Amino acid sequence: MTTLQLIQMTLRKLDRPTDNDTVALYRERLTGYLNEAIMDLTVELRPWRRDTVTVTRGKAELSTLPLACHKVLAARIDGKRRLFYYGSTRNTLLFPGMENGTAEITYRYLPALLQELTDEPALSEPLQELLVEYAAARERSRFDAASQNAAKLDLTLYREMRSRLKRGCSALDLGEIYNIY
Repeated sequence: MTTLQLIQMTLRKLDRPTDNDTVALYRERLTGYLNEAIMDLTVELRPWRRDTVTVTRGKAELSTLPLACHKVLAARIDGKRRLFYYGSTRNTLLFPGMENGTAEITYRYLPALLQELTDEPALSEPLQELLVEYAAARERSRFDAASQNAAKLDLTLYREMRSRLKRGCSALDLGEIYNIY
């Protein structure tokens, strides 16, 4: 889903219209809430993925990965785990004793934050529904006592859904890979 769709879903949850003027009115604040939820879920679930990088003269640039690398968990070359270490910057990996080739990198990533209405969060569909739940709860918390009570219930529901999601994932899905370097 795009940022626009997430904002519209949040507005529907709040029983507000979803026309262009209303979206423009709420865009900045709701996008901020959606980004808060993205960061909260990222800290909680520690998403990871595997991608390949080109190694040139024993050096691989992490900036070539499709998502922003937070931490490299493992590196494999020809199916075998390889020793690596960070270079002079956190954006460079060094492979001792290797000249050229490709490496499969397992890494934790930070999803890009939403800025434009066409941006899509790098999270799965169930997690995107949690983003809407969180944004609606945060927006409700801005108003009178009755709305704040509803917001407390929504935030409790969000936390429960987040914890169930975490309990339902395998250890590997949570990025709990032992890093021995």
